[in-house]
Amino acid sequence: MRSLLIIASGGGHSGFARAIAEYLPFKADFVIPKGDENSRKLLEPYAERIYEVSKPREPKGSNVSVFPRLFSALSESLSIPRYKVTIATGSNHSLIPSLVQKSKGSIIFSIESQDRIITKGKAVSILSRFSKGVFLHWKEQAKLYENGIVVGPILQRRKYEPRDEGYILITAGTEGFKPLFDKIVNAGLKNAIIQTGKVSPEYYLKRGVKAFSFDPDLERLIASASVVITHQGKTAMESAVLYRKPTIIVFNKSLTRAATYEDVKLYSSILGATFIGDPSTWGSEEVLINAIEKSKQPETYEPGTEKLVKVIVDYLT
Repeated sequence: MRSLLIIASGGGHSGFARAIAEYLPFKADFVIPKGDENSRKLLEPYAERIYEVSKPREPKGSNVSVFPRLFSALSESLSIPRYKVTIATGSNHSLIPSLVQKSKGSIIFSIESQDRIITKGKAVSILSRFSKGVFLHWKEQAKLYENGIVVGPILQRRKYEPRDEGYILITAGTEGFKPLFDKIVNAGLKNAIIQTGKVSPEYYLKRGVKAFSFDPDLERLIASASVVITHQGKTAMESAVLYRKPTIIVFNKSLTRAATYEDVKLYSSILGATFIGDPSTWGSEEVLINAIEKSKQPETYEPGTEKLVKVIVDYLT
């Protein structure tokens, strides 16, 4: 029987997996979404083995292709050997590998998203029913789960010393956030750098804005930014907690399966970040300009990843 399996379900979920791996005293094994090269590149330096399991549904995907992918995910998960402890980082991708590991006798832990303050994530709510514990980032989340374990913000070790090179970094994870990026261009922010994700950067480059799709070392750009503008994801936590950057969180209403408006507003308050609604609700780009002008230093927190790892190691010994 192998020791530790971490299910890294892409995007910020894979970010949690990497954070845990950095604090572990040994290399773990990982499950990533099938074909997710970004997660593979992120985790390879910390991995003994990497398995691939199909993701039943993408964040913005339809339900049409769910059933064929479910069967693929089940077959792929059954081929993975039993582990003593399994950590599920969340999302629908984590469900089947976790259920299969539970059926094989593994001890399951799960992680709730950083922006779920008053509502539970659907996948984690299911996972919590057969998890030994659900790791939480904030004391404000403790009421969500009877088996919740508040450890603090689950983040990687800081790689760079914070500095200010005078630019505004705009990033919205793997999926991207085109309405926000378009507003950035229309606002005439010439000192902006946009990480576009799955949104093509070509339009923004033609408009004279620095833009790129992905950077495996996005943290370097966060560390040197004056202000970070992002959506309801893990990057906001990295910006505010690790690098103490003035952070603006823009609600993305297109992420219909993500945290609610009220969740994200509370998450922003916990971080000490400036919160503004979806770009479709703005009267003009002045909403964004005003938010940048009024952005402030965030609240102070210590990362909780070391506490999480101590809990896991205790179950492995």
